Amino acid sequence: MSTQPTNPQSQTQSQPTSTAANHANTGAQINATTNSIAGFPVVAINILRQAQKLNRMSILCIVLAIFAFVVFGTLASLEMFHDSHQLYLLFHYLPYVLIALTIPVTLYQAFLVYRYRLSQPSMLVTSVGGASLLLIICLLFSLSDWLWLAMAAWIGVAYWFQATFKRFFKFINDQQQDTE
Repeated sequence: MSTQPTNPQSQTQSQPTSTAANHANTGAQINATTNSIAGFPVVAINILRQAQKLNRMSILCIVLAIFAFVVFGTLASLEMFHDSHQLYLLFHYLPYVLIALTIPVTLYQAFLVYRYRLSQPSMLVTSVGGASLLLIICLLFSLSDWLWLAMAAWIGVAYWFQATFKRFFKFINDQQQDTE
């Protein structure tokens, strides 16, 4: 006679069913296979690298906005283009649109900077909160003459995140070189 149970449910009950129990049983394997650099998981570093690429795209949009402002503003000021309504619209609205396209990306980067504590929260609130407040006030009260100030604040936030990501990845690269 066999002493082993023949019921398949009783066999599965002897195995750990919770992830905590499973982690306790295979803890040595998990510690050996997890990768982290300076306390940051590799997955988080990859997410931050993608955010850095998005930041570069934001900076490119900002440079294009400044370029469009200068070029279309210069063309609109020439005597032969004074009657061109389309050129004036490009001069006036294209820079705003290009910078406005960077706002959602910048908010995502702000979330990541806050989530991984890459900067002090007070600096984050000051820069992103100040730019957001300026933009909301300008749009809410139809202060179109002051909208350029809100857009300039968003330009500053994008460049601040560029410096934050650069400083973070310099730290990560230094930590990798120290371990090798």
